Amino acid sequence: MHENSRQMEKGGLTVLNPEDDFRFQCHQNLECFTRCCRDITIFLTPYDILRMKNRLGISSENFLAAHTATMIGSAGLPVKVLKMQADSEKNCPFVTARGCTIYPDRPWACRIYPLQPESTKITQKTGKEYYSIMDVPFCLGLKSDRVSTVAGWIEKQGIPIYREMEAAFKKITMNEVLSNKEITNNEIQQMYYMACYDLDRFRRFVMESTFLKRFEVEPDVVEKIKHNDVELYHFAMRWLEYGLLGQGVLKVKPEIIKAKKEASENQ
Repeated sequence: MHENSRQMEKGGLTVLNPEDDFRFQCHQNLECFTRCCRDITIFLTPYDILRMKNRLGISSENFLAAHTATMIGSAGLPVKVLKMQADSEKNCPFVTARGCTIYPDRPWACRIYPLQPESTKITQKTGKEYYSIMDVPFCLGLKSDRVSTVAGWIEKQGIPIYREMEAAFKKITMNEVLSNKEITNNEIQQMYYMACYDLDRFRRFVMESTFLKRFEVEPDVVEKIKHNDVELYHFAMRWLEYGLLGQGVLKVKPEIIKAKKEASENQ
């Protein structure tokens, strides 16, 4: 391996910059092929779920019911993990002996392997990136002669679009409003769950409830979110910023504000 002077030591790990090199290559001829897809906790981001459910051609509701389990994070909000099969090895449901059946739309956690981010809130604010190599003793791919740069690997694995899509999600989950308290209100938890993970239900909520009568939403945005899941995702994040963080990214219609004011005065 090319020994790069920019590499740093952190807690016994070699911490890599985007320009640094590492060795790795995975292919079907390796004895350990797909072994990393067993008995592992894979956290799913909202964009992971969007891509995976569309790849399978099923609704978000059906995908969540069939392929995920729910955990509760430190802020009291739901977190989704991929549900492994109920076999003795707890295999990923999308992996066969020949590899991943949803490979073009595999989750972020699978794409980044064998790298793992060594970032903090400070490094994210400054735009700095650091990575380490996962400690996976059985992985023969780590003994390969093929050398890649961290930045080159990230680009090749299609990480940039995931990073771009998750920026809005992280803006919410890493906000100090949430980090300083635990949410126990079930209605808020369900609002968050629907907007983040159950996009098809969120679309119905926007289109079939009184939502569009209460909020000012540009006509072109309404048309986009009717059919485009990516546009719908971005709109869902705006709604969470408004409802969860109290930020004015959505505007209530003047007549609704007036009606609420009059109702309050008449009480």
